[in-house]
Amino acid sequence: MAAEEHFFSSAAEADFQSLYNRYGDLIYGKVDRAISKLLQHPELAPIYEDPIRRLVIRGTPVGLFYGIHGRRIAIVALLDLRQNPEGILRRLKE
Repeated sequence: MAAEEHFFSSAAEADFQSLYNRYGDLIYGKVDRAISKLLQHPELAPIYEDPIRRLVIRGTPVGLFYGIHGRRIAIVALLDLRQNPEGILRRLKE
């Protein structure tokens, strides 16, 4: 079942702004395409830490972490995956 909408947590908005400052329009387009896919297929990505899923943004070292809430997708983080996995887990629990 397709999702109707998505929203960014305030932390994910800050993550995106930081990524945009680093990568510019390239990351904007890749994140936009990833979100479009998720809206069509919300369960596309595997569960990373229940109930959070992780979609690797193709062609980047970035993971889009999200949860499914009914017909809405909550994007909770956009993180560089080249860091310690324990740091990612800590961040997701904030």
